Amino acid sequence: MSVYIKLASEARSPGEPSSGPLDVQYEDKPVTTTYEYDVHPSGALRILRVSENGPHVVEGFFGVGAWLQVTGTYRRSGSEY
Repeated sequence: MSVYIKLASEARSPGEPSSGPLDVQYEDKPVTTTYEYDVHPSGALRILRVSENGPHVVEGFFGVGAWLQVTGTYRRSGSEY
């Protein structure tokens, strides 16, 4: 399942307009790549790219104050990467 994130408006870069939250999407590519997420004990959000024949790769990382909401497949802690 793809991962969808709603970022806080404070997470925008200085050059971007600051109206409302920003949505970020990590779209699955059927058969080859899927995306999962986990949350560090600090509250930071990590996005993982999962390939069928390769290791999991950290695709994105969002600090605790940067993200508001996330949906998608949750990677349980203790799972190998």
